Amino acid sequence: MCLLTGGKNDPCNGSRKDVEHKDPNDPRMQFLEQGREWQTDMCHAPCNAPLPCCIGGICIPCCACYLRHKSLQGDMKKYKCCQGYICPQIMGNFSSCEESCPEVTLCCEATFCESCAISSTRIYLQEERQIMTDECDIRIIRFNNMMQILSCICNILAIFFEELQAIAECIDFIADIVYIITAGCMQAQTYMELDKFPTKDDYKDSPIMAQPQSVGGAPPMQGYAPPQQGYAPQQQGYAPQQGYAPPHQQGYPPQQGYAPQQGYAPPPQGYPPQQGYAPPPQGYPQGNAPPRY
Repeated sequence: MCLLTGGKNDPCNGSRKDVEHKDPNDPRMQFLEQGREWQTDMCHAPCNAPLPCCIGGICIPCCACYLRHKSLQGDMKKYKCCQGYICPQIMGNFSSCEESCPEVTLCCEATFCESCAISSTRIYLQEERQIMTDECDIRIIRFNNMMQILSCICNILAIFFEELQAIAECIDFIADIVYIITAGCMQAQTYMELDKFPTKDDYKDSPIMAQPQSVGGAPPMQGYAPPQQGYAPQQQGYAPQQGYAPPHQQGYPPQQGYAPQQGYAPPPQGYPPQQGYAPPPQGYPQGNAPPRY
């Protein structure tokens, strides 16, 4: 699983600040925090450059020689076997061939060590042009490496167990397809970079950017002030406004033409005594006798 996800000390896994032991011989260590980005990552190379991807997967040695020659800008005096990135102690034994016939040495390198030739050209561009390693690319490369190791193990086991022969051939076929696809994507990525920027001096409009950080360790953005803690104390009261008359005095001024009212008289206490009524007359008045029936 480490081939797929990497460990804590891998410069291409997670946050670049998690690396504990930095390898001084790895040129990618210079661009852990900031650098330029590839014109395309390996995952999108088949869509962004379909023809170079197909040619790079079918004619792997020829494309490897072409891209190395183009990356060196045709100056074969800069050529080294694997550009000194892979097994420099062993490759140093071919220094005489590199100086006398660099073209022949390059052809031999691309034919017998094509995977190393492709990777060396890619690393050379990263170091020269300060290009950051894409995390998706390194996972594709790890998956390819895992399939090659798995195929090797299965072929070894098939020697002792005949029933594993069919499984070993199936895994070997899958590993070959994965290797061809990976080689095509990597060479297409390198070709797009060299096609848009033939030299390192052509990156005038492509500034170096900072590597995106994880959520936990993301630095504050430039030009953005962090929010203040709490709220500023509010001022007590309000300052008097300029240009306005002072407030009116308490009460209202007496109206013109009317006498000031002298309050109200207190209500009378109780009720005045009522005058009695005259008693009704007794009997009927004289001269008017009651009717008879």
